[in-house]
Amino acid sequence: MIRPDGTTPEQPFTNDGLVLPWGVAVDGGDTVWVANFGGHRLAQLCGARLSSCPPGYTTGRPISPAGTGYTSDGLDRNTGIQIDPSGNVWLADNWQTVPLQTNPGGHELVVFIGLATPVRTPLIGPPHRP
Repeated sequence: MIRPDGTTPEQPFTNDGLVLPWGVAVDGGDTVWVANFGGHRLAQLCGARLSSCPPGYTTGRPISPAGTGYTSDGLDRNTGIQIDPSGNVWLADNWQTVPLQTNPGGHELVVFIGLATPVRTPLIGPPHRP
């Protein structure tokens, strides 16, 4: 994490179930979303704006279940993530668990309906609520 003035706080983010995090997105409420490639799940972390976090939470603390994140039997290896103007979390679930050498890619796109705070698009600069 890097603050707007270029300084970095002391290690605010912890592992908490993340295994090979790949894609990262920030929603309109400053919540951090991570596509957990190795963990086959989606993680939600408290961002820098503590007023958007649950009471008593600090920056980097998981909002999703700490050891598991949001999961589903349908998730394989998640790579990309995006938040849309309705607060839907789009997850590219496009890498097979046991990949074929000729084509390691999967073919899923998963949407978590209304899970995030909506963002104003197009996303230019930091995320903002619509």
